[in-house]
Amino acid sequence: MVGLYVHIPFCVRKCEYCDFVSFPGMENRFEEYINSVIREMDEYAGAEVDTVFWGGGTPSVLPAELIKKLCGAINKKFRLAPDTEWTAEMNPGTLTDEKICAMLEGGINRASVGVQSFNNNELRAIGRIHDSETAYNTICRLHDNGFKNISIDLMESIPLQTSESFMNSLNTAVSLPISHISVYSLIIEDGTPLKKKYDDGVYNVPDEDEDRDLYALTGRLLKEYGYERYEISNYAKPGHESRHNIRYWQCGEYIGLGAAAHSYMSGKRYSNTTDLKKYISGEGIKENIEILTEADKMSEFMILGMRMMKGVSGDEFKRLFGKGIDDVYGDILKKYISTGFIDKNGGFYRFTEKGIDVSNSILCEFI
Repeated sequence: MVGLYVHIPFCVRKCEYCDFVSFPGMENRFEEYINSVIREMDEYAGAEVDTVFWGGGTPSVLPAELIKKLCGAINKKFRLAPDTEWTAEMNPGTLTDEKICAMLEGGINRASVGVQSFNNNELRAIGRIHDSETAYNTICRLHDNGFKNISIDLMESIPLQTSESFMNSLNTAVSLPISHISVYSLIIEDGTPLKKKYDDGVYNVPDEDEDRDLYALTGRLLKEYGYERYEISNYAKPGHESRHNIRYWQCGEYIGLGAAAHSYMSGKRYSNTTDLKKYISGEGIKENIEILTEADKMSEFMILGMRMMKGVSGDEFKRLFGKGIDDVYGDILKKYISTGFIDKNGGFYRFTEKGIDVSNSILCEFI
């Protein structure tokens, strides 16, 4: 079984912080783009798939008829497992009942809603197209129409945010019928409008210590409401972890379709062109191919696997690579076990609570 990722690079308007490959205001290209994605599927026809993920951009900007067309092609060209987890990213303000029904009828059974905040001032500061009420009502409407597995994204350390406003967003989130929450710290990327405003002093954002405080608050509150942290930034009610994302963290294979989509198959990573016109014309497929060495695979096993709260298994490392994990990374592991940033339990190495706070710097040592 493999995962299937489909990139829908369209949106209503780019957010202030966004550096993803996405194109606003290009409704005239929707249909030919979807036709190109369906054409790209032919190379993988018959593949057995048990997770599907539509990302973007904003997949929910597609009209209902194109949602139906894309769902139909996936169902026809791939062998989907009976329990396939099929996620679509959605943004409040872009959904209609017709679109929701088209998704459910096509096989989509998990909604991932980009809320980011339930505070209107914060939403305006980062350039979201929706307000808090729209986000709240969208989640309720998804549930009422039949989505029983709903995830939302929230952001911490965004402009104008305080500990109180962030906790208000969290409390609003847990009052809703959702089973999964992703909480990410804002990263101010070069070349974005938000970066310019930050450099010009228009906005300040919480510092690193404040960000860590918000992270700790998140874990405590969500645990009270039955959400277990299973990855550094992800929390789920039991049985509702994102199986597709776990595939990434466990170095599983996946097919990527669409402009800028990445794939990992048979020890190779490859990606498609980010040029929309080039992709639609059928060019730039598998534009960048990287054959991973054994050292690359071991490094990724550690860097991705250590993001999971259960950590990485020494037995699994031995099975995959024929070497003991201590023989390869023993010095690094011993150093951080001795300082209390990593612990070993039942053959698994994982970050401690204080290790999570400095996890990025530790993970770099496995490169």
